[in-house]
Order: sequence, then C-alpha cells, then structure tokens
Amino acid sequence: MKALITPGKDRGNAIRIPGSKSISHRALIASALSEEPSVIRHPVKNEDTRATIACLSHLGRKFAFPDPETIEVSGSPSFSGYEGGVLDCSESGSTLRFLIPVFSLCEREVRFTGRGKLMKRPLTVYEDLFRSQNLLFETRDDVLHITGPIHGGKLTIRGDISSQFITGLLFALPLLEEDSMIEILPPYESRSYVTLTEAVLKRAGIMIKDHGGIIEVPGRQIYRPLDYDVAGDDSQAAFFACLALISHQPLTVLGMDHEAVQGDHVIVELFERFGGKSIPVPGGYRFEPGEIHACRCDLSDCPDLGPVLFALAAVSEGVSEFINCGRLRIKESDRIAAMKEELAKLGVLLEEEKDRVMIHGVSSIKGGAKLCGHNDHRIVMALSVLASAADGNTEIEGCEAVNKSYPEFFRDFEAAGGRVKLL
Repeated sequence: MKALITPGKDRGNAIRIPGSKSISHRALIASALSEEPSVIRHPVKNEDTRATIACLSHLGRKFAFPDPETIEVSGSPSFSGYEGGVLDCSESGSTLRFLIPVFSLCEREVRFTGRGKLMKRPLTVYEDLFRSQNLLFETRDDVLHITGPIHGGKLTIRGDISSQFITGLLFALPLLEEDSMIEILPPYESRSYVTLTEAVLKRAGIMIKDHGGIIEVPGRQIYRPLDYDVAGDDSQAAFFACLALISHQPLTVLGMDHEAVQGDHVIVELFERFGGKSIPVPGGYRFEPGEIHACRCDLSDCPDLGPVLFALAAVSEGVSEFINCGRLRIKESDRIAAMKEELAKLGVLLEEEKDRVMIHGVSSIKGGAKLCGHNDHRIVMALSVLASAADGNTEIEGCEAVNKSYPEFFRDFEAAGGRVKLL
C-alpha cells in the first residue's frame, strides 16, 4: 500500500491518541498471570498486542472483548496449559522478549517464531542467561527453542541492549521459589521502561525493590487481578506534536497523562526545546508552534522518538545533534540508515558516527519524492509528518507498516489536518 501525502495542512482541532502499546503489553501479561479475572480499559489493539494475546492464549488464558475499549482477561498462575504449539510473536520485540522468561516456567520445550527481522534482533542477554543455567536456548530455521525454568538468585544483565530483557525477567522472577537480584551493568538505557513495568507490577500486587543498578525481587509472590485504565501512548503523540510544529498550526492532543512515567513523555519538553510551546489542558496538551530551531537530544531513554525527531530536525534551522542513538539500528529496521536514505531523497543531509547522528536542517523539503517505509511503522509515520512540509506531493510505499502499532494513524493524521490519499 502507498500513501500520497499532499503538502500543507488543513486546520485540525483535536485528536485523541490510542492507548500506550508499552502499557497494554504489560497489563495483558500481568493479568494473564493472576488467578482471578482482570479488566483492561482503553488498551491499544494492533498487530503487536494481538501477538501477545495469541501467545498467552497458548497457556490457556482467555480473552474477551465486551466492547471496543475493553479486554477482559481470565488468568491463571498455572503453566500446565501450554500444549506445545509454536508461539508466533509476529514482529513484536516486546512480545518475544517479555514472554521468554514467562514461558520458561512451563518446564517443557517451548518454541517461538516471528516475522520480518524479529528473529534476527538481539537475544544474547537471554541466551547467555539460559546457557549459564544449562538450559536450552537455540534458534533453528528462525524458530527459537527454549526449556526452563530459569533460576533466580543473582542475575547480571547488560543495560545497553534493551530494557525489554529486564522487563521479561521482572514478570517471571516473582513466581520462583527463591528470591532474586538483578544487577544491571552500565550504561543503563531506557530505564523509564523498567519503571513502567514496575508500576504495572505494583498494581498487580508484586513487590519489587529498585535501587537503580540493583533490583531485588522476592520470590513466592502472587499476582492480583488488575482493573487498569491504559493511558495514551506518548510515542504516538510525538508524531502529532511534531506535525503541529512543522506545519505551523496548533493542535490539541488528548489522551496524554500529565503525570506519565512513559519515557517518551519527554516529547512535551523536547517540543519546547525545538521552539514550540506545550500547554497542559484537561486530558492532554495543546501544542503551539513557534520558530523551529535545532537542538541537542539524548535518545538513550526515548529511542522510539528518534525517527520523528529526525524529521523535525530536517526543517529546523541549524544542525541538530542526537546522541546515544545506537539502539535505533536494531529495531524493525536500522532506523538511522533508513532515515538517512529517505531524508537524502528529500534534500536533507543526515551524518552518522557510531551512536551519534547530526541532521542539517533545510529551508524547504523537496517534493515529488518516492519514499520507502522500510517495513517500519515509525519510519512511515515520521516520513508522513515531514512530507506535509514538502513543496510537492510525496509518495510513501509500504505504509501498511503502521498496522504494527497504530492502525488508525492515517485517519488521525487527516483529523489533525494532514492531507493523505491511500493508494
């Protein structure tokens, strides 16, 4: 599928972003581990969360959808329900990395698979852990085979690959007989995502003591049922904040929690550093544009904002610098290489140096380009936002990639004033 983006922007009033994908994954898993029914309100429903639901269903967990905004989960603390089927994680790194330690508690061989680049993304943290405990961890023909259960005690984990490994352990370790301690080797990146996990676990009655680089997890704990209202996804809000700044038209984004612990909530601050003004309103923020100028951003705790911030930097006066960008290379695409290739088609120079990126802003974006979405939802959305500032029509191929995280993106893009035709 292709998206034809017409330059300019119609005046948009307000849009409501979908529920947080990060929180939805966590609430679904915690609910599935409780022996009593749970209710999750306003979860996002996309390819990634559907993959998590499908995998948890292999454990015998039941999911009901009484209305479009609610999921009811019938969980269980038992792991005897796994029937041996292959768990398809689609392209969701969260699903795969969160569930490997959980499914290790089945005490039998479990098989995982995925699509796209998923099975090529790093799993060395778990591989080292499983093999150090003489447990099977082997990939054959894009199918990962594991056996468990993992053991607790002291576990040492690298903090510079993905916080998803830490989250996966935090789901499983409370259910072990022994107490555990996770030592996180610096640099400890995306720590806010671990904080998000701990907040959901606390709501589920799980006790965790986080001392920064050391996390203590008592064993023999029991998950309580959740009654959870999922906050809006700040990483998706970022696309519309940047659209407001790029198009010089104010926009209200609803569904954002003013007290959010999501790492991507930093978009509220970054919007102002790039020249806009973020005004809190009931249920969200009003993003008022201003004169766009370059700034320096540290992406260590908000890597998902990388593509759209690169797009914003492309039309910012001066040279924007982004540091600690290395993890963008191991997402659904190499997001640095993808944005470098596509920005060049639009007349924008992106320079890269290890985990550092510099973008030279331009006064106008070339129209008439044919862009590639690189099968990456965040690349497609970032390019769509930037294309609205081009001096001619822009075509983006592979725009169906948005279904991974935000199936309604183009509907909301139009509601926010963007001009798009799907081909």
